[in-house]
Amino acid sequence: MDKLFIDVNIVLDVALARTPHFIAAQKLLSHIEKGKAQGYISALSCAIIYYFIEKELGHKKALEYIADLMELLHVVEVNHKVLEQSLKTGLIDFEDSIQAICAQNCAAKHIITRDKRGYRDFAVDSLTPAEYIASFL
Repeated sequence: MDKLFIDVNIVLDVALARTPHFIAAQKLLSHIEKGKAQGYISALSCAIIYYFIEKELGHKKALEYIADLMELLHVVEVNHKVLEQSLKTGLIDFEDSIQAICAQNCAAKHIITRDKRGYRDFAVDSLTPAEYIASFL
């Protein structure tokens, strides 16, 4: 079973029904929900996701979404060591670096993201939701 590290933008595409990305992102999360892959997010992702959902839908909906998300996806710890490792990845964006180290730490096969260039030249391969979905159809 594939271990997939899910980037923030994928979760937000579903939570906020962002078109045109919603359908592929929803299919990906459904695949995980059916037990056909294991999904992971970082603890940092939870805070970012809460922030954007709260702005759009309010505090209560944001908390409910985070609770549901924690039932679906495994949460990878972000600690001092992760931050130290993130400083050394060579990736341009520090948040992407944290996500990449978390993906590596949970032994993810792929980082699923719409921002593949943010993870270019990193040890964990990155795919878009559509690319990953195409691999199992």
